[in-house]
Order: sequence, then structure tokens, then C-alpha cells
Amino acid sequence: MADNILILGNGFDIAMGRKTRYEDFITFTKYIYNEQDEQLQSFLAEKSIKFEKYKENVYLKFINDNKEQLGENWSNIEMMISNIAEAVLFISDNNQEYFNTLFYKETPIQEQYILKHENNALAIIFVIRAFKKWYVEKGWGRLQKELSIKCLNDEFIIHLEELTEFLEIYLSYQNYLDFEINKLERKETALDAICNISEANVINFNYTNTAEKLFEISEKQTHFIHGRVDIERQYSNINTMVFGIEDKEDNINTGLIPYQKYYQRVVKETGSLFEEFFSPNIEFSEDDKLSFHSHPKNIIVFGHSIDPLDKEIFQKCFDLAERGNYESRFIFTYYDENTKRSLIRNLAIILGKDKLVGLTGEQKVIFVQSEDPDKMRRMLLL
Repeated sequence: MADNILILGNGFDIAMGRKTRYEDFITFTKYIYNEQDEQLQSFLAEKSIKFEKYKENVYLKFINDNKEQLGENWSNIEMMISNIAEAVLFISDNNQEYFNTLFYKETPIQEQYILKHENNALAIIFVIRAFKKWYVEKGWGRLQKELSIKCLNDEFIIHLEELTEFLEIYLSYQNYLDFEINKLERKETALDAICNISEANVINFNYTNTAEKLFEISEKQTHFIHGRVDIERQYSNINTMVFGIEDKEDNINTGLIPYQKYYQRVVKETGSLFEEFFSPNIEFSEDDKLSFHSHPKNIIVFGHSIDPLDKEIFQKCFDLAERGNYESRFIFTYYDENTKRSLIRNLAIILGKDKLVGLTGEQKVIFVQSEDPDKMRRMLLL
């Protein structure tokens, strides 16, 4: 019988009826500034959590202050983090031009110039204003110019860590609501076609462990590629959640490195356990001699956009499957035709169009609608 590897993105949690969109998280942040309902108060009291430290978080302030100008991207937190990180880099790279004029009274004129000439103008102006505020409050005026700009970058990294903490609180609260209060049950999807799904290995891009709660897949079979919610620190003494921006390969500025996912995965030691999932099975033959018994492997991707942000992981998965000396098939689920086109576009970026065409022609890459268990059943290797 074939082995199954599930690669789960946030679309999986959403398909199970969970409020794990960034939009849901941003909406939840209103409770930082307003009165909490009784259920939330009870949860916070039990966990000894206070919201005070998150009131001045600059990332949340940037989003809330600029919702109208940001348009449909207002809830894309990773994009906002990237914009701010790039803005800090912009100030660093252009410090000769901007530093000496930062504190002139003609700041509105400077901001109008930035709005007219810079693509990332909203974030640049926001960072300049934050710099001016902290320059005075934190006494950076005593420092050399380069050191004060380093302090600016460090301050935004601290606020990113606080934002990650608050996201962990939100997801922990959702776990409490979904599984302790509302007793959430699994929804019907194409995954229902997979026999013995509880025996599957899971590469989980989510911070939550919905697969264990609803599909009884053991944590021992799960690799949390971006870390996990662990508010009581049962599994690690640090927050292991990786929350950052695209890994840039060329001409990387050292100031951007702490924002990047690869760096955070190393620091937070999320590891590479998932690579073991692609190893051939080792079984005893009838004469008790070790032999490599190569079961086929289905690699089912559910609820993941295959964003090039995660290209490193997907390239590794394809490489491991190719070198495994067993039959393998990647099955990508999609919600609608627009989603399918987006998946194909992203796969072409990650794999190259020629390789993608070859894999689809050999039926090593298949696409299945996420609510079609019949087609999933037909496509699974046995």
C-alpha cells in the first residue's frame, strides 16, 4: 500500500471551519484597545495574559492607520512586514540624503516628495515618523548615525517578535474556542478519499495542529515547518513560530536577515524532520534480511498556495521524491479555477515551466478540486 504525505497550508484550517485568516487575526486585535468579551477574559485570566504590551506594536499601528490606502492588501501581514523591512533598509541605504533632514520642520514637504517618487512610500513615511519619535524618546541622538539606524532596525525586529507573540495568543484562543468550547468536527473534503489517513506523515505550514485534533494524526508524524503554537511552552522554552518575509538570495543586506524565514527557522530550530518522510521504507524480507521496500508515495498538498516564499521547501520535496527510487505523485488540491491557475503559475516559478510540463505529462503532478473525493480516490497511487 502507498504511503501518504500531507502538506498542509492555511487553506486546510479554513476548510475545516477555523478562523485562521490574517484578516481574522487583525479583526481580533480590536480587543487590545477595547473591552474583551467574557469568554476571552476567562481565557486570558487562566493563561495570565495581559494585552498592555501590544498596544504600541508598530506593525499593527501601520495596518490600522493605513487600511484605506492599503486597499485589499490591508490584511496581508507578511506583505506589510516586508514593506516595513524594505523601508528600514531604504532609510539605511539613503541615510546621507534623509538623516540630516529628518528633524527639519519641513517634514510634510519631504513626505510629499517620497509619496511622489517612491513605490513603498507609505511604509517609508511610517518608518521615518517612528524613527523621529524613538530618536528623542530613546536618546539615540547621543549615538553615531549608523548606530542609531541599527537601533531603528533592532526596534522593528523586537516589535515583530511581539507581533508573533500576539498571533500565538490569538491562535491559542481559537484552539480553546474550537476544540474545548465548540467541539469542532471535521468537514467533508477530498481528503476523505485517503484510507488510513491517521497513518500519514504531515508537513504542516500552519502553526496549529488541526490534523491531530480532527484526523487523529499523531504529532510524532508531523513536522511543523514554521513552528507551532505552544503558549504554555510544553515543547520548547521559546516561541518557535516563524513569521517573516521572503528569503532573498542575491545581494542580501544583513539588516534584513532577521526578518527572513530561513534565518528564523535556523534560530528557532524548526529542523528538517520532513526530509525523513521521503525516505524509502525499510522492511524485513521473508528470509529476515534487511531490504529496501519502496512503497509508492502520494504527496497531497491541501490548502497551500505554493507561494514562492516557500520555494526552498517545495524544491526540496520534489528533489527528495525524485531521488527516492520509488513511484511518487504530487496531488495539488485547489478551491476553484482561479486558485488552480495560481497554483500552476507558482509551480512554474518554483520548478521551471519545462519541468512542470514534463511532470504533468507523466502524471507525477496532478490537480484535484478540494471537495472532490471521487477524483482524489482515482488519482491516489495504491
